[in-house]
Amino acid sequence: MIMTMDIGGTKTLCTFWEDGRPAERQRIPTASIDDLGRLISQLACGRTVECLCIAAAGPVHRQTVELTGTGLRIDRDSLKNALPQIPTIILMNDLAAVGYALPAIATGQLLSLKEGSPQKGAKAVLSLGTGLGVCVITPVGEVLPSEGGHMDFAPGDLRQQQICDTLHKQYGRLSCERLLSGQGLVNIYGALTGAWGLSPAQITDKAFKQEPDAMETMTVFSQILGSACGNFGLIFMASGGIYLSGGILPKIHPLLDQNAFLNAFLDKGRVRDLLEEIPIRLILDETAPSLGAALYAARLSATV
Repeated sequence: MIMTMDIGGTKTLCTFWEDGRPAERQRIPTASIDDLGRLISQLACGRTVECLCIAAAGPVHRQTVELTGTGLRIDRDSLKNALPQIPTIILMNDLAAVGYALPAIATGQLLSLKEGSPQKGAKAVLSLGTGLGVCVITPVGEVLPSEGGHMDFAPGDLRQQQICDTLHKQYGRLSCERLLSGQGLVNIYGALTGAWGLSPAQITDKAFKQEPDAMETMTVFSQILGSACGNFGLIFMASGGIYLSGGILPKIHPLLDQNAFLNAFLDKGRVRDLLEEIPIRLILDETAPSLGAALYAARLSATV
């Protein structure tokens, strides 16, 4: 049996896999985890787990992950000591897990945001949730994680510059993640209106009701997202396509301003033609990191 833990900034999804299929799932608020080893031991009690694969929302450095913005630190060696009953423990980036899931995601779980002419080239994945994750899948199927969400944000017009100026006073340095995440919606709305007390869900509820300030927020959000997709499409030469995932977009994709998104995506001057050919898909399956973690664990186990 394979056990996967998709540990995000907000929620954690534990899944037990038998013969490549999910047998049981359990959701846990990430903020409630104070002892990960003990939690895993409790969840796995009574089961024979051959491999545990943890897909965590942060960079893996020396087999340790510190989840950005949560204070949770995951150390593989500490888990091995705490969980001697589990022979194999794997620690990986959650976006890398999505990358490994990509070939197995059902067509019905992919929504086209832009048609194109995909080539047998690299693919890029951007995930919007508590933060902004980015990875690239090479033409031969290897997945390379990155921390591209922490790249500097560059405003694309006067309105974005004004938003940037406001947020600089709050954050100092401004990364793409500060705008392309759940908190990003709060930041854009607050900078536009001066109202900072609303949650991402409240802002999107207002947008669904077509309230002007919230709709303007979604237009700006769509522009920034489109521009970021274009940038990463060029950085990775993602001729195989760009894939969007995470907990936000599957819920709010009807609110995306398609014209604003596509215009910003293509607005790259002399290399516009390269982007014209790149398709963009939205991954609707929020369990993709768990699927990818299970596939990676099975693949690694087969080679040991």
